[in-house]
Amino acid sequence: MMLRTPFVRPPRVAIWLVDLFTPDEDAEAIQGDLLEEYSELALKSGVASARRWYWRQSVKTIAHLMGTGFRVAPWSVAGAVVGGFLLLWLGFGFGLPERAILAVLDFRSQPHVHPYYTWPQAQVRVFWSICGALIGRLLISLFIGFIVAAGAKGREMVATITLTVIQGVFGAVEFLVWSASHRYAFLLMPVITPFGVSIMIVMGGGIVRKSRSAAARRPSGT
Repeated sequence: MMLRTPFVRPPRVAIWLVDLFTPDEDAEAIQGDLLEEYSELALKSGVASARRWYWRQSVKTIAHLMGTGFRVAPWSVAGAVVGGFLLLWLGFGFGLPERAILAVLDFRSQPHVHPYYTWPQAQVRVFWSICGALIGRLLISLFIGFIVAAGAKGREMVATITLTVIQGVFGAVEFLVWSASHRYAFLLMPVITPFGVSIMIVMGGGIVRKSRSAAARRPSGT
């Protein structure tokens, strides 16, 4: 009797990522095609080889969907990205953590500014100021991700990722200019903060995308 090979599910993270970028009207067809080819490859070449193939195809599919998103809805994507960048640029937390760090490092050289604080007391106070500034900046970045995704319906991830790329470029330039004019050029915080901002923007886009996708696939009541 011929033994039947049990079905092995493709990588869950890869499925989730492809679904995140796929328009609702194409989700079933794209996932179905990938699953069919994956199952055939798993029978012929083994599960490990099929999983590697699925990851490669997932990356290619996401890249294709990103390009398609720009071609299909260029104005809505561009408008959402420009709006999000303006929100970031017009005072939503730009530079707050970096200025707070400089305030800590320059405290000893300016003792007359805080004559009643000892150095340990100042460290504690400014530490919490830095934490508050960073948390506020990350939360605002998440909110901006919501706004950008809401303005790019159906292309939420394309818009938010494009914004993070642009923000990353400007953040790198800003850091280079900042480090050239300050003696504390190799601090980790000004380097780490833009990554946190980018992650929160993409998270905001992902939350909006998943919420819309779930609502679109929910059966309507009769």
